[in-house]
Amino acid sequence: MSLLSTDHRRAANGSERGHGLRAAASVTRSYLWPVLSVAAATGCFSLLRPYVDKGQASLLYLPIVLACAVRFGFGPAILGALLSFLCWDLFFLPPFYTLAVDDPKDWLSLAIFLLAAVVTARLAAQARAQTQEARTRESEIETLFEASETVSRVIRADRVLAALADQLQTLCGATRCLVFRRLGPGVALQLAPDGANEVPIDAQTLGRIASLAEAACANDRVIGLGASQHLWAKAVTDTDASLGGDGARIGVYIPLHAADALVGVLHVGPRGDSRPYSALEERLILTLANHAAVVIARDRLTQQAAEATALREADTLKDALVSLVSHELRTPLAAIKASVSGLLQPGAVWDPDARQEALVAIDGEADRLSGVVNNLLDLSRLEAGAWLPRKDWCDLAEVAGTALDRLPPAEASRVALETQDNLPLVQADYTQIALVLTNLMENAIKYTPSGSPIQVTMRAENDRTNSGQDGVLVTVRDFGHGFALGDEERLFDRFYRGAKHQGGAVHGTGLGLALCQAVIRAHGGRIWAANAPPGEPDGAIFSFFLPKG
Repeated sequence: MSLLSTDHRRAANGSERGHGLRAAASVTRSYLWPVLSVAAATGCFSLLRPYVDKGQASLLYLPIVLACAVRFGFGPAILGALLSFLCWDLFFLPPFYTLAVDDPKDWLSLAIFLLAAVVTARLAAQARAQTQEARTRESEIETLFEASETVSRVIRADRVLAALADQLQTLCGATRCLVFRRLGPGVALQLAPDGANEVPIDAQTLGRIASLAEAACANDRVIGLGASQHLWAKAVTDTDASLGGDGARIGVYIPLHAADALVGVLHVGPRGDSRPYSALEERLILTLANHAAVVIARDRLTQQAAEATALREADTLKDALVSLVSHELRTPLAAIKASVSGLLQPGAVWDPDARQEALVAIDGEADRLSGVVNNLLDLSRLEAGAWLPRKDWCDLAEVAGTALDRLPPAEASRVALETQDNLPLVQADYTQIALVLTNLMENAIKYTPSGSPIQVTMRAENDRTNSGQDGVLVTVRDFGHGFALGDEERLFDRFYRGAKHQGGAVHGTGLGLALCQAVIRAHGGRIWAANAPPGEPDGAIFSFFLPKG
Protein backbone atom coordinates (compact mmCIF):
# COMPACT_ATOMS: atom_id res chain seq x y z
CA MET A 1 0.00 0.00 0.00
CA SER A 2 1.58 3.28 -1.06
CA LEU A 3 1.70 6.35 1.19
CA LEU A 4 0.25 9.70 0.14
CA SER A 5 2.44 12.81 0.59
CA THR A 6 1.20 16.42 0.68
CA ASP A 7 1.96 16.82 -3.02
CA HIS A 8 0.05 13.62 -3.75
CA ARG A 9 -2.96 14.88 -1.78
CA ARG A 10 -2.87 18.14 -3.71
CA ALA A 11 -2.68 16.18 -6.95
CA ALA A 12 -5.62 14.04 -5.85
CA ASN A 13 -7.73 17.09 -4.98
CA GLY A 14 -6.75 18.66 -8.29
CA SER A 15 -7.77 15.49 -10.08
CA GLU A 16 -11.19 15.52 -8.40
CA ARG A 17 -11.68 19.23 -9.25
CA GLY A 18 -10.68 18.41 -12.82
CA HIS A 19 -13.35 15.70 -12.99
CA GLY A 20 -15.96 18.20 -11.75
CA LEU A 21 -14.90 20.89 -14.25
CA ARG A 22 -15.01 18.42 -17.13
CA ALA A 23 -18.51 17.33 -16.10
CA ALA A 24 -19.70 20.95 -15.92
CA ALA A 25 -18.16 21.71 -19.32
CA SER A 26 -19.95 18.70 -20.81
CA VAL A 27 -23.33 19.91 -19.52
CA THR A 28 -22.65 23.43 -20.86
CA ARG A 29 -21.81 22.07 -24.31
CA SER A 30 -24.98 19.98 -24.39
CA TYR A 31 -27.15 23.10 -23.90
CA LEU A 32 -25.03 25.39 -26.04
CA TRP A 33 -25.32 23.11 -29.07
CA PRO A 34 -29.12 23.59 -29.62
CA VAL A 35 -28.72 27.37 -29.24
CA LEU A 36 -26.05 27.58 -31.91
CA SER A 37 -27.82 25.05 -34.14
CA VAL A 38 -31.14 26.91 -34.08
CA ALA A 39 -29.38 30.25 -34.66
CA ALA A 40 -27.41 28.90 -37.62
CA ALA A 41 -30.48 27.21 -39.09
CA THR A 42 -32.54 30.37 -38.71
CA GLY A 43 -29.92 32.38 -40.59
CA CYS A 44 -29.92 29.85 -43.43
CA PHE A 45 -33.73 29.52 -43.50
CA SER A 46 -34.18 33.32 -43.62
CA LEU A 47 -32.50 33.33 -47.02
CA LEU A 48 -35.13 30.84 -48.22
CA ARG A 49 -38.10 32.74 -46.77
CA PRO A 50 -39.29 34.08 -50.16
CA TYR A 51 -39.34 30.54 -51.53
CA VAL A 52 -41.05 28.58 -48.75
CA ASP A 53 -44.47 28.73 -47.23
CA LYS A 54 -44.69 29.88 -43.62
CA GLY A 55 -46.12 26.50 -42.62
CA GLN A 56 -43.28 24.60 -44.29
CA ALA A 57 -40.69 26.47 -42.23
CA SER A 58 -41.71 24.58 -39.10
CA LEU A 59 -40.63 21.32 -40.69
CA LEU A 60 -37.11 22.70 -41.09
CA TYR A 61 -36.67 22.94 -37.29
CA LEU A 62 -37.87 19.46 -36.34
CA PRO A 63 -34.63 17.69 -37.46
CA ILE A 64 -32.68 19.99 -35.14
CA VAL A 65 -34.89 19.05 -32.19
CA LEU A 66 -34.58 15.38 -33.07
CA ALA A 67 -30.77 15.61 -33.35
CA CYS A 68 -30.57 17.35 -29.96
CA ALA A 69 -32.67 14.61 -28.33
CA VAL A 70 -30.63 11.81 -29.85
CA ARG A 71 -27.26 13.40 -29.12
CA PHE A 72 -27.76 15.17 -25.78
CA GLY A 73 -31.04 14.02 -24.24
CA PHE A 74 -34.40 15.46 -23.31
CA GLY A 75 -33.30 18.75 -21.67
CA PRO A 76 -31.30 20.16 -24.60
CA ALA A 77 -34.03 18.93 -26.97
CA ILE A 78 -36.70 20.90 -25.07
CA LEU A 79 -34.48 23.99 -25.22
CA GLY A 80 -34.11 23.46 -28.98
CA ALA A 81 -37.90 23.07 -29.33
CA LEU A 82 -38.59 26.34 -27.46
CA LEU A 83 -35.97 28.23 -29.46
CA SER A 84 -37.37 26.80 -32.71
CA PHE A 85 -40.87 27.86 -31.62
CA LEU A 86 -39.70 31.44 -31.01
CA CYS A 87 -37.59 31.68 -34.18
CA TRP A 88 -40.44 30.37 -36.36
CA ASP A 89 -42.80 32.99 -34.86
CA LEU A 90 -40.28 35.85 -35.12
CA PHE A 91 -38.84 35.20 -38.56
CA PHE A 92 -41.46 33.27 -40.54
CA LEU A 93 -44.93 34.34 -39.27
CA PRO A 94 -46.04 37.92 -40.17
CA PRO A 95 -45.69 40.45 -38.74
CA PHE A 96 -41.99 39.56 -38.64
CA TYR A 97 -39.70 40.21 -35.69
CA THR A 98 -42.58 40.31 -33.17
CA LEU A 99 -44.38 37.64 -31.14
CA ALA A 100 -47.74 38.80 -32.48
CA VAL A 101 -49.35 37.05 -35.46
CA ASP A 102 -51.74 38.39 -38.10
CA ASP A 103 -53.65 35.18 -38.67
CA PRO A 104 -55.23 33.65 -35.51
CA LYS A 105 -54.84 30.20 -37.14
CA ASP A 106 -51.11 30.59 -36.77
CA TRP A 107 -51.51 30.25 -32.99
CA LEU A 108 -52.88 26.79 -33.59
CA SER A 109 -49.92 26.01 -35.90
CA LEU A 110 -47.50 27.26 -33.24
CA ALA A 111 -49.13 25.14 -30.54
CA ILE A 112 -49.15 22.05 -32.76
CA PHE A 113 -45.49 22.64 -33.69
CA LEU A 114 -44.48 23.00 -30.04
CA LEU A 115 -46.43 19.87 -29.08
CA ALA A 116 -44.93 17.92 -31.98
CA ALA A 117 -41.43 19.12 -31.10
CA VAL A 118 -41.84 18.14 -27.43
CA VAL A 119 -43.27 14.71 -28.29
CA THR A 120 -40.51 14.13 -30.85
CA ALA A 121 -37.90 15.19 -28.30
CA ARG A 122 -39.44 12.93 -25.69
CA LEU A 123 -39.56 9.87 -27.96
CA ALA A 124 -36.06 10.43 -29.27
CA ALA A 125 -34.73 10.95 -25.73
CA GLN A 126 -36.41 7.73 -24.60
CA ALA A 127 -34.90 5.87 -27.53
CA ARG A 128 -31.50 7.35 -26.63
CA ALA A 129 -31.91 6.34 -23.00
CA GLN A 130 -32.95 2.82 -23.97
CA THR A 131 -29.95 2.55 -26.30
CA GLN A 132 -27.63 3.72 -23.54
CA GLU A 133 -29.23 1.33 -21.07
CA ALA A 134 -28.83 -1.55 -23.53
CA ARG A 135 -25.18 -0.65 -24.02
CA THR A 136 -24.74 -0.40 -20.26
CA ARG A 137 -26.37 -3.79 -19.76
CA GLU A 138 -24.22 -5.25 -22.49
CA SER A 139 -21.14 -3.82 -20.79
CA GLU A 140 -22.39 -5.13 -17.45
CA ILE A 141 -22.95 -8.62 -18.85
CA GLU A 142 -19.53 -8.56 -20.51
CA THR A 143 -17.96 -7.45 -17.22
CA LEU A 144 -19.72 -10.17 -15.26
CA PHE A 145 -18.63 -12.73 -17.85
CA GLU A 146 -15.03 -11.55 -17.56
CA ALA A 147 -15.31 -11.66 -13.77
CA SER A 148 -16.71 -15.19 -13.86
CA GLU A 149 -14.00 -16.25 -16.30
CA THR A 150 -11.35 -14.74 -14.02
CA VAL A 151 -12.80 -16.54 -10.99
CA SER A 152 -12.83 -19.88 -12.82
CA ARG A 153 -9.44 -19.48 -14.54
CA VAL A 154 -7.21 -17.94 -11.86
CA ILE A 155 -6.38 -20.18 -8.94
CA ARG A 156 -4.83 -17.74 -6.49
CA ALA A 157 -7.53 -15.88 -4.59
CA ASP A 158 -5.44 -12.72 -4.15
CA ARG A 159 -5.03 -12.33 -7.91
CA VAL A 160 -8.77 -12.80 -8.49
CA LEU A 161 -9.67 -10.24 -5.83
CA ALA A 162 -7.21 -7.73 -7.30
CA ALA A 163 -8.70 -8.28 -10.78
CA LEU A 164 -12.25 -7.76 -9.46
CA ALA A 165 -11.16 -4.57 -7.69
CA ASP A 166 -9.60 -3.25 -10.91
CA GLN A 167 -12.77 -4.01 -12.87
CA LEU A 168 -14.96 -2.19 -10.35
CA GLN A 169 -12.72 0.89 -10.44
CA THR A 170 -12.68 0.98 -14.23
CA LEU A 171 -16.42 0.45 -14.77
CA CYS A 172 -17.79 2.58 -11.93
CA GLY A 173 -15.19 5.34 -12.00
CA ALA A 174 -14.35 4.75 -8.33
CA THR A 175 -11.26 6.35 -6.85
CA ARG A 176 -10.41 3.13 -4.98
CA CYS A 177 -11.61 -0.40 -4.35
CA LEU A 178 -10.33 -2.58 -1.50
CA VAL A 179 -11.20 -6.08 -0.31
CA PHE A 180 -10.85 -7.08 3.34
CA ARG A 181 -10.81 -10.76 4.32
CA ARG A 182 -12.20 -11.83 7.67
CA LEU A 183 -9.57 -13.62 9.74
CA GLY A 184 -11.78 -15.40 12.27
CA PRO A 185 -15.05 -15.29 14.15
CA GLY A 186 -14.39 -11.72 15.34
CA VAL A 187 -14.19 -8.47 13.39
CA ALA A 188 -10.46 -8.69 12.62
CA LEU A 189 -9.89 -8.07 8.92
CA GLN A 190 -6.91 -8.44 6.60
CA LEU A 191 -6.46 -6.28 3.52
CA ALA A 192 -6.14 -8.40 0.42
CA PRO A 193 -3.59 -7.28 -2.22
CA ASP A 194 -5.34 -4.48 -4.08
CA GLY A 195 -5.17 -3.44 -7.68
CA ALA A 196 -3.94 -0.17 -9.11
CA ASN A 197 -5.93 2.48 -7.21
CA GLU A 198 -6.55 5.72 -9.07
CA VAL A 199 -5.32 7.78 -6.10
CA PRO A 200 -2.73 6.44 -3.61
CA ILE A 201 -4.03 6.01 -0.07
CA ASP A 202 -2.22 7.50 2.92
CA ALA A 203 -1.88 5.62 6.20
CA GLN A 204 -4.43 7.77 8.05
CA THR A 205 -7.10 7.28 5.40
CA LEU A 206 -6.35 3.59 5.24
CA GLY A 207 -6.75 3.30 9.00
CA ARG A 208 -10.13 5.04 8.85
CA ILE A 209 -11.22 2.81 5.98
CA ALA A 210 -10.21 -0.26 7.98
CA SER A 211 -12.16 0.92 11.05
CA LEU A 212 -15.30 1.48 8.97
CA ALA A 213 -14.85 -1.93 7.35
CA GLU A 214 -14.69 -3.46 10.83
CA ALA A 215 -17.86 -1.55 11.74
CA ALA A 216 -19.62 -2.98 8.69
CA CYS A 217 -18.37 -6.45 9.70
CA ALA A 218 -19.44 -6.05 13.34
CA ASN A 219 -22.93 -4.78 12.46
CA ASP A 220 -23.27 -7.02 9.38
CA ARG A 221 -24.82 -4.21 7.35
CA VAL A 222 -23.91 -2.00 4.44
CA ILE A 223 -22.36 1.35 5.27
CA GLY A 224 -23.16 3.66 2.37
CA LEU A 225 -21.88 7.17 2.87
CA GLY A 226 -21.63 9.69 0.08
CA ALA A 227 -23.67 11.49 -2.50
CA SER A 228 -25.90 8.57 -3.46
CA GLN A 229 -29.42 9.01 -2.10
CA HIS A 230 -30.67 5.51 -2.90
CA LEU A 231 -27.74 3.35 -1.94
CA TRP A 232 -29.36 0.18 -0.53
CA ALA A 233 -32.07 0.03 2.06
CA LYS A 234 -29.78 -1.17 4.88
CA ALA A 235 -27.16 1.53 4.33
CA VAL A 236 -26.15 3.63 7.31
CA THR A 237 -26.74 7.33 6.67
CA ASP A 238 -24.12 10.01 7.13
CA THR A 239 -26.02 11.24 10.18
CA ASP A 240 -24.79 8.20 12.14
CA ALA A 241 -22.86 9.90 14.93
CA SER A 242 -20.73 6.83 15.62
CA LEU A 243 -19.00 7.20 12.24
CA GLY A 244 -18.18 10.90 12.32
CA GLY A 245 -15.82 12.63 9.91
CA ASP A 246 -16.43 13.61 6.32
CA GLY A 247 -19.02 11.09 5.22
CA ALA A 248 -19.08 12.38 1.66
CA ARG A 249 -15.58 11.05 0.99
CA ILE A 250 -15.82 7.66 2.70
CA GLY A 251 -17.56 5.55 0.08
CA VAL A 252 -19.38 2.24 0.51
CA TYR A 253 -18.69 -0.81 2.71
CA ILE A 254 -20.44 -4.07 1.81
CA PRO A 255 -20.27 -7.19 4.01
CA LEU A 256 -19.44 -10.26 1.93
CA HIS A 257 -21.48 -13.40 2.64
CA ALA A 258 -20.97 -16.93 1.36
CA ALA A 259 -22.79 -20.02 2.62
CA ASP A 260 -24.44 -18.02 5.46
CA ALA A 261 -21.03 -16.89 6.72
CA LEU A 262 -19.55 -13.40 6.70
CA VAL A 263 -16.18 -13.78 4.98
CA GLY A 264 -15.05 -10.19 4.41
CA VAL A 265 -15.91 -6.62 3.47
CA LEU A 266 -15.73 -4.85 0.10
CA HIS A 267 -14.92 -1.14 0.11
CA VAL A 268 -15.68 1.01 -2.93
CA GLY A 269 -14.58 4.62 -2.74
CA PRO A 270 -16.51 7.60 -4.15
CA ARG A 271 -16.54 8.36 -7.84
CA GLY A 272 -13.73 10.48 -9.21
CA ASP A 273 -16.23 13.00 -10.63
CA SER A 274 -18.13 13.20 -7.28
CA ARG A 275 -21.37 12.06 -8.94
CA PRO A 276 -23.57 9.47 -7.21
CA TYR A 277 -23.47 5.88 -8.40
CA SER A 278 -26.30 4.97 -10.74
CA ALA A 279 -28.67 2.10 -10.07
CA LEU A 280 -26.88 -0.01 -12.69
CA GLU A 281 -23.52 0.72 -11.07
CA GLU A 282 -24.90 -0.19 -7.66
CA ARG A 283 -26.18 -3.49 -9.06
CA LEU A 284 -22.80 -4.12 -10.66
CA ILE A 285 -21.02 -3.40 -7.35
CA LEU A 286 -23.28 -5.80 -5.50
CA THR A 287 -22.84 -8.51 -8.14
CA LEU A 288 -19.04 -8.28 -8.10
CA ALA A 289 -19.21 -8.22 -4.30
CA ASN A 290 -20.91 -11.61 -4.50
CA HIS A 291 -18.10 -12.79 -6.80
CA ALA A 292 -15.53 -11.62 -4.25
CA ALA A 293 -17.38 -13.49 -1.48
CA VAL A 294 -17.37 -16.68 -3.57
CA VAL A 295 -13.63 -16.30 -4.22
CA ILE A 296 -12.83 -15.87 -0.52
CA ALA A 297 -15.08 -18.77 0.46
CA ARG A 298 -13.54 -20.99 -2.24
CA ASP A 299 -10.05 -20.11 -1.04
CA ARG A 300 -11.04 -21.00 2.54
CA LEU A 301 -12.46 -24.32 1.42
CA THR A 302 -9.31 -25.02 -0.59
CA GLN A 303 -7.15 -24.31 2.45
CA GLN A 304 -9.35 -26.47 4.65
CA ALA A 305 -9.22 -29.29 2.10
CA ALA A 306 -5.42 -29.00 1.89
CA GLU A 307 -5.17 -29.09 5.69
CA ALA A 308 -7.49 -32.10 5.85
CA THR A 309 -5.45 -33.87 3.16
CA ALA A 310 -2.22 -33.10 5.02
CA LEU A 311 -3.72 -34.44 8.24
CA ARG A 312 -4.88 -37.62 6.49
CA GLU A 313 -1.46 -38.11 4.92
CA ALA A 314 0.23 -37.49 8.26
CA ASP A 315 -2.12 -39.97 9.91
CA THR A 316 -1.43 -42.55 7.19
CA LEU A 317 2.30 -41.96 7.51
CA LYS A 318 2.06 -42.34 11.28
CA ASP A 319 0.20 -45.64 10.94
CA ALA A 320 2.73 -46.89 8.39
CA LEU A 321 5.63 -45.85 10.60
CA VAL A 322 4.05 -47.57 13.61
CA SER A 323 3.58 -50.71 11.49
CA LEU A 324 7.20 -50.47 10.34
CA VAL A 325 8.48 -50.13 13.88
CA SER A 326 6.24 -52.91 15.20
CA HIS A 327 7.12 -55.43 12.49
CA GLU A 328 10.18 -54.62 10.43
CA LEU A 329 12.20 -53.30 13.36
CA ARG A 330 10.86 -55.33 16.25
CA THR A 331 11.23 -58.70 14.47
CA PRO A 332 14.99 -58.45 13.82
CA LEU A 333 15.52 -56.91 17.23
CA ALA A 334 13.70 -59.85 18.81
CA ALA A 335 15.86 -62.30 16.87
CA ILE A 336 19.03 -60.48 17.87
CA LYS A 337 17.89 -60.31 21.49
CA ALA A 338 17.08 -64.05 21.59
CA SER A 339 20.43 -65.04 20.07
CA VAL A 340 22.44 -62.73 22.32
CA SER A 341 20.51 -63.83 25.43
CA GLY A 342 21.24 -67.43 24.58
CA LEU A 343 24.93 -66.72 24.10
CA LEU A 344 25.10 -64.85 27.40
CA GLN A 345 23.15 -67.41 29.41
CA PRO A 346 25.33 -68.63 32.33
CA GLY A 347 26.36 -72.25 32.11
CA ALA A 348 25.18 -72.64 28.52
CA VAL A 349 27.38 -74.86 26.43
CA TRP A 350 27.53 -73.99 22.73
CA ASP A 351 29.26 -76.10 20.17
CA PRO A 352 31.22 -74.12 17.57
CA ASP A 353 28.68 -74.69 14.76
CA ALA A 354 25.72 -73.52 16.86
CA ARG A 355 27.63 -70.50 18.09
CA GLN A 356 28.60 -69.63 14.52
CA GLU A 357 24.99 -70.01 13.38
CA ALA A 358 23.79 -67.68 16.13
CA LEU A 359 26.40 -65.08 15.25
CA VAL A 360 25.51 -65.28 11.55
CA ALA A 361 21.83 -64.76 12.45
CA ILE A 362 22.72 -61.74 14.57
CA ASP A 363 24.82 -60.31 11.74
CA GLY A 364 22.04 -60.84 9.20
CA GLU A 365 19.36 -59.27 11.35
CA ALA A 366 21.67 -56.32 12.13
CA ASP A 367 22.22 -55.83 8.39
CA ARG A 368 18.46 -55.92 7.91
CA LEU A 369 18.01 -53.24 10.57
CA SER A 370 20.80 -51.18 9.07
CA GLY A 371 19.18 -51.41 5.63
CA VAL A 372 15.84 -50.14 6.96
CA VAL A 373 17.46 -47.22 8.75
CA ASN A 374 19.67 -46.36 5.77
CA ASN A 375 16.67 -46.38 3.41
CA LEU A 376 14.76 -44.07 5.76
CA LEU A 377 17.68 -41.68 6.04
CA ASP A 378 18.45 -41.72 2.30
CA LEU A 379 14.81 -41.10 1.38
CA SER A 380 14.53 -38.24 3.87
CA ARG A 381 17.73 -36.64 2.57
CA LEU A 382 16.55 -36.90 -1.04
CA GLU A 383 13.13 -35.42 -0.34
CA ALA A 384 14.70 -32.60 1.69
CA GLY A 385 17.18 -31.86 -1.12
CA ALA A 386 20.16 -32.64 1.11
CA TRP A 387 21.48 -35.51 -1.04
CA LEU A 388 21.72 -34.05 -4.53
CA PRO A 389 23.22 -36.20 -7.29
CA ARG A 390 26.89 -35.61 -8.03
CA LYS A 391 26.81 -36.44 -11.70
CA ASP A 392 29.71 -37.78 -13.70
CA TRP A 393 30.00 -39.93 -16.82
CA CYS A 394 29.10 -43.49 -15.84
CA ASP A 395 29.01 -46.86 -17.53
CA LEU A 396 25.77 -48.43 -16.28
CA ALA A 397 27.11 -51.94 -16.95
CA GLU A 398 29.90 -51.22 -14.48
CA VAL A 399 27.36 -49.80 -12.01
CA ALA A 400 25.31 -53.00 -12.34
CA GLY A 401 28.44 -55.03 -11.53
CA THR A 402 28.89 -53.06 -8.33
CA ALA A 403 25.23 -53.70 -7.39
CA LEU A 404 25.70 -57.44 -7.99
CA ASP A 405 28.75 -57.49 -5.73
CA ARG A 406 26.56 -56.21 -2.89
CA LEU A 407 24.26 -59.23 -3.11
CA PRO A 408 25.00 -62.54 -1.41
CA PRO A 409 26.74 -64.89 -3.89
CA ALA A 410 23.82 -67.33 -3.98
CA GLU A 411 21.40 -64.55 -4.90
CA ALA A 412 23.77 -62.79 -7.29
CA SER A 413 24.10 -66.03 -9.26
CA ARG A 414 20.38 -65.85 -10.13
CA VAL A 415 20.77 -62.50 -11.90
CA ALA A 416 21.36 -62.59 -15.67
CA LEU A 417 22.80 -59.25 -16.86
CA GLU A 418 22.42 -58.40 -20.56
CA THR A 419 23.85 -55.15 -21.92
CA GLN A 420 23.83 -53.75 -25.44
CA ASP A 421 27.15 -53.46 -27.24
CA ASN A 422 28.58 -49.95 -27.15
CA LEU A 423 26.16 -48.89 -24.43
CA PRO A 424 26.35 -45.07 -24.21
CA LEU A 425 27.63 -43.39 -21.08
CA VAL A 426 25.24 -41.31 -18.98
CA GLN A 427 25.81 -38.49 -16.53
CA ALA A 428 24.70 -39.81 -13.15
CA ASP A 429 25.67 -40.25 -9.52
CA TYR A 430 27.45 -43.63 -9.42
CA THR A 431 26.56 -44.31 -5.78
CA GLN A 432 22.89 -43.42 -6.12
CA ILE A 433 22.30 -45.44 -9.30
CA ALA A 434 24.08 -48.42 -7.75
CA LEU A 435 21.67 -48.09 -4.82
CA VAL A 436 18.71 -48.09 -7.25
CA LEU A 437 19.92 -51.23 -9.03
CA THR A 438 20.63 -52.97 -5.74
CA ASN A 439 17.14 -52.22 -4.41
CA LEU A 440 15.46 -53.35 -7.64
CA MET A 441 17.43 -56.61 -7.71
CA GLU A 442 16.76 -57.30 -4.03
CA ASN A 443 13.08 -56.56 -4.56
CA ALA A 444 12.93 -58.97 -7.52
CA ILE A 445 14.75 -61.72 -5.58
CA LYS A 446 12.53 -61.22 -2.55
CA TYR A 447 9.27 -61.73 -4.46
CA THR A 448 10.48 -64.47 -6.84
CA PRO A 449 10.37 -68.18 -5.97
CA SER A 450 13.75 -69.65 -5.04
CA GLY A 451 15.70 -70.74 -8.08
CA SER A 452 13.83 -68.49 -10.54
CA PRO A 453 16.07 -66.22 -12.62
CA ILE A 454 16.20 -62.42 -12.57
CA GLN A 455 16.82 -60.68 -15.89
CA VAL A 456 18.49 -57.24 -16.01
CA THR A 457 18.78 -55.62 -19.45
CA MET A 458 20.32 -52.33 -20.55
CA ARG A 459 20.04 -50.70 -23.96
CA ALA A 460 20.18 -47.30 -25.64
CA GLU A 461 16.76 -45.68 -25.98
CA ASN A 462 15.08 -42.50 -27.18
CA ASP A 463 12.41 -41.67 -24.62
CA ARG A 464 9.57 -40.11 -26.59
CA THR A 465 7.55 -39.47 -23.43
CA ASN A 466 10.41 -37.42 -21.96
CA SER A 467 10.92 -34.71 -24.61
CA GLY A 468 12.60 -37.18 -26.96
CA GLN A 469 15.82 -37.41 -24.95
CA ASP A 470 18.47 -40.00 -25.72
CA GLY A 471 19.59 -42.18 -22.85
CA VAL A 472 19.66 -45.71 -21.44
CA LEU A 473 16.68 -47.89 -20.57
CA VAL A 474 17.20 -50.38 -17.73
CA THR A 475 14.71 -53.17 -16.96
CA VAL A 476 14.67 -55.63 -14.06
CA ARG A 477 12.33 -58.57 -14.71
CA ASP A 478 11.40 -61.32 -12.29
CA PHE A 479 9.31 -64.46 -12.75
CA GLY A 480 7.22 -64.23 -9.61
CA HIS A 481 3.50 -63.63 -9.24
CA GLY A 482 3.53 -59.96 -10.34
CA PHE A 483 1.37 -57.39 -8.58
CA ALA A 484 -2.32 -56.53 -8.48
CA LEU A 485 -3.79 -54.33 -11.22
CA GLY A 486 -3.98 -50.75 -10.06
CA ASP A 487 -0.82 -50.97 -7.96
CA GLU A 488 1.43 -49.65 -10.74
CA GLU A 489 1.69 -46.17 -9.19
CA ARG A 490 1.17 -47.04 -5.53
CA LEU A 491 4.13 -49.41 -5.47
CA PHE A 492 6.38 -46.33 -5.35
CA ASP A 493 4.60 -44.78 -2.33
CA ARG A 494 6.41 -44.78 0.97
CA PHE A 495 5.58 -47.74 3.24
CA TYR A 496 3.20 -49.24 0.66
CA ARG A 497 3.49 -52.92 -0.18
CA GLY A 498 1.57 -54.54 -2.99
CA ALA A 499 -1.92 -55.81 -2.24
CA LYS A 500 -0.79 -59.37 -3.02
CA HIS A 501 1.94 -59.28 -0.38
CA GLN A 502 0.38 -57.37 2.52
CA GLY A 503 0.45 -59.57 5.58
CA GLY A 504 2.40 -62.24 3.71
CA ALA A 505 5.49 -64.12 4.74
CA VAL A 506 7.83 -61.85 2.77
CA HIS A 507 9.14 -59.04 4.94
CA GLY A 508 9.45 -55.52 3.56
CA THR A 509 9.28 -51.87 4.56
CA GLY A 510 7.86 -50.36 1.40
CA LEU A 511 10.80 -47.91 1.24
CA GLY A 512 13.03 -49.43 -1.45
CA LEU A 513 10.91 -48.51 -4.46
CA ALA A 514 10.10 -45.07 -3.04
CA LEU A 515 13.83 -44.46 -2.70
CA CYS A 516 14.41 -45.62 -6.29
CA GLN A 517 11.78 -43.23 -7.60
CA ALA A 518 13.26 -40.28 -5.66
CA VAL A 519 16.75 -40.98 -7.05
CA ILE A 520 15.62 -41.39 -10.66
CA ARG A 521 13.52 -38.21 -10.52
CA ALA A 522 16.49 -36.32 -9.08
CA HIS A 523 18.41 -37.41 -12.21
CA GLY A 524 15.69 -36.13 -14.54
CA GLY A 525 14.57 -39.62 -15.52
CA ARG A 526 11.46 -41.67 -14.89
CA ILE A 527 10.68 -45.07 -13.40
CA TRP A 528 7.63 -47.30 -13.79
CA ALA A 529 6.32 -50.80 -13.15
CA ALA A 530 4.29 -53.25 -15.23
CA ASN A 531 3.25 -56.87 -15.17
CA ALA A 532 4.61 -59.23 -17.82
CA PRO A 533 2.76 -58.97 -21.14
CA PRO A 534 0.05 -61.56 -21.94
CA GLY A 535 1.48 -64.74 -23.41
CA GLU A 536 4.69 -64.53 -21.38
CA PRO A 537 5.45 -66.14 -18.00
CA ASP A 538 4.11 -64.25 -14.98
CA GLY A 539 6.28 -61.70 -13.27
CA ALA A 540 6.87 -58.00 -12.68
CA ILE A 541 9.01 -55.69 -14.83
CA PHE A 542 10.52 -52.57 -13.26
CA SER A 543 12.04 -50.12 -15.73
CA PHE A 544 13.78 -46.77 -15.48
CA PHE A 545 15.14 -44.37 -18.08
CA LEU A 546 18.17 -42.14 -17.54
CA PRO A 547 18.94 -39.33 -19.99
CA LYS A 548 22.50 -39.12 -21.27
CA GLY A 549 23.10 -35.57 -20.09
